[in-house]
Amino acid sequence: MAIAPAVAITGAAAAAIYAGLIRPRLVRWGATGNELTGPFPGAEMVPDGDRSGAMAVTIDAPPEQVWPWLVQMGWNRGGWYSWDHLDNAGRSSARRVHPEWQDLRCGDTLEYWLPGAGPRNAYTVATLEENRFLGLHGLSDLRGQTLDPRRPRPPAYLEGWWGFQLTELPGRRTRLLVSGYQAGRPRRVAQFVYFWLFPPVVWIMQARMLSVLKRNIERACRTPEPTTAPATDSAGRRATSRAGLRRVRPGRIAIRDTHLYVDVVGQGPPLVIMHGGPSADLWTMQSLRTFADRYTLVFYDHRCNGRSVGAPVESMTWENLTADADALREHLGFERWAVLGHSFGGQVALEYALRHPDRVTNLVLLDVGADSRWQRHNAAEVVLERGFGRADAELVRRWFTGEFTPREYYPIFARIGRAYFHHYSLGVLARELATGAWRSRPRPEPLIFAGRHLLKGWSIVDRLGEIAVPTLVLGGRDDFVFPPQCQHELAAGIPGSSLRIIDHAGHNPHDEQTAEVVQAIDDFLGAHVPT
Repeated sequence: MAIAPAVAITGAAAAAIYAGLIRPRLVRWGATGNELTGPFPGAEMVPDGDRSGAMAVTIDAPPEQVWPWLVQMGWNRGGWYSWDHLDNAGRSSARRVHPEWQDLRCGDTLEYWLPGAGPRNAYTVATLEENRFLGLHGLSDLRGQTLDPRRPRPPAYLEGWWGFQLTELPGRRTRLLVSGYQAGRPRRVAQFVYFWLFPPVVWIMQARMLSVLKRNIERACRTPEPTTAPATDSAGRRATSRAGLRRVRPGRIAIRDTHLYVDVVGQGPPLVIMHGGPSADLWTMQSLRTFADRYTLVFYDHRCNGRSVGAPVESMTWENLTADADALREHLGFERWAVLGHSFGGQVALEYALRHPDRVTNLVLLDVGADSRWQRHNAAEVVLERGFGRADAELVRRWFTGEFTPREYYPIFARIGRAYFHHYSLGVLARELATGAWRSRPRPEPLIFAGRHLLKGWSIVDRLGEIAVPTLVLGGRDDFVFPPQCQHELAAGIPGSSLRIIDHAGHNPHDEQTAEVVQAIDDFLGAHVPT
């Protein structure tokens, strides 16, 4: 019984220390007393709002060289210059001024990335005074859904004004002051959020932002600008020469009748990477990003998968899937490319190689089958042989035949997920998360549609002999979906192909035995990909 008073005393002491010592420092990082309490634009934008904290930094550059960095902020633009894995989908914020992101106008919406939820509307540009002040207004309900500021405020909401004020100092320097106003209802909830929760979060993110801005701007001022502007692709993204680094920041590109989510990075010969599933996305293949110093890697989400949007799931046909890939190749300006496909992505790769043979330099098939009977019928028998119960085997069968509802997607995977690995452990999970799997956005509908329609009766075994490009077949020895027997069948059907079985790996050897898989692929591509 004596524990409760001790806990209460400790909690009260911690609260007092936070309120009296820690919070005052957090809400005025780098700012003077006058900057914290003096006049600041935007009070009229937040009815009944209270002044928030203030942060400031002095930058050794004039305002006209600071301003372009501010107007290119936002997810799918220049980023937020903070902890990118928390607000920018893990993509590095801009390290230079991008001309294509300088046309910011009042009324534009800036987004941020929310882990687990994706891009969210964050702020509307409300005030724009070039080289002097940028004012952003945000209004949302307590769940984070954006509200219309033209309508009456609901009973529950949070509202904020985020202002960036630039003041020129002697010596061609700039004082950047960040402050604003905040309000909300219910009032007690808003007071709790703004007093206890926001200061630490804002300090963590915004202090990082100001530090990065100061570093990047001062570094840019010391580095001479190139005599010619960097080239951009037709989507407005920077692209350099084939000899140097090529980069298309993750985002959607209009391809045929859909918008494919695409990420391009690296230098050297092009290699397109087709993810598995269907229902997965490009973030499940990030362990292969290590090739970026040797190849131009093209990651993308198949139509209706991941973050690719704009087309109904019924349009997910072999004709469209392969036509999408070839249209993306043409959009990016590659005459030919190497193709790597994992699982379902490998089946798309096989169809692509048969339909567009003149566009493929070589083919890497990672845990792939040329006949859908392997996953639709054989996989359930394999898990039974490996000690799984009949109930789990039935779930495996339903999983690959699409006999489940979207609501059952996660419960089923929770039951059968361990079958995908030789030995699933916290180490494997940590590696997956570290390479970007936490950003993945699974979608059950493509898997259901493929099981019921696309993969029903699908087989190209009798056409494997038509594939004439150099081919590497890779598979995990413990893969229950496409086991070694399947890999031998696949390699035997493709003339001149190479076969490699990876020990101590299941259906995702690129995650379990990354180094061995990377070495095998690198050896193969190094011997066959034209430079």
